[in-house]
Amino acid sequence: MTAIPLTATSLSPARRAKANIYVRAVVAMAMIGTWAVTAASGLLLWLAADGRAAGRLPLLFGVSKHSWVDIHSAVAFLAVILTLTHLVFMRRGILAYARLLVTGQRNATGPSKRRPRAIVFVRAVVVVTMLGLVPVVIASGIVPWLAADGQRSAQQVLLFAVTKSGWTDIHTAVAIAATLLAVSHVVVVRAGLAADVRLLATGQRSMPRRVVR
Repeated sequence: MTAIPLTATSLSPARRAKANIYVRAVVAMAMIGTWAVTAASGLLLWLAADGRAAGRLPLLFGVSKHSWVDIHSAVAFLAVILTLTHLVFMRRGILAYARLLVTGQRNATGPSKRRPRAIVFVRAVVVVTMLGLVPVVIASGIVPWLAADGQRSAQQVLLFAVTKSGWTDIHTAVAIAATLLAVSHVVVVRAGLAADVRLLATGQRSMPRRVVR
């Protein structure tokens, strides 16, 4: 008897849907974890002392500042990849939020008789604003990261006539704003995240359904 290889196309629609839910849950949890590490390492670097030999001084866990910069950059890169993957999974909801802010309706097939609640508008503003800030966080982090290091590197002029130190300040400020929005978003979708954790821990995702109007 010849064994039939198990592929995504050979699975039933129900099993494929369940597999997608598992992958989406793993991506969501990994994304939250990597962004948390990125934020923590970025805060550590922001609080670290500057100076000629500051890059070689040990910080947390005996790791030098230069090494923490590498860790921060690597984890941030992974977080961006996970975020893009998460956006692919959640693209319909994001488009619905964007449509809501533009037209006042979430339904693309026609006008709804019931206007969405205010909390839905707030959630849409948080998500869309956060998505707008993330590219700024990435770009403002890449610009000083690519700049040359040196004793007076903070004063060198980079893109748009802004110094390296200025770009670092911009990156920090925008990153803080994006982090606050991300925390707000996590609080709003905590029921879904709890369901994802339950799914990964027990294999079940049962939760009471709520109708948002």
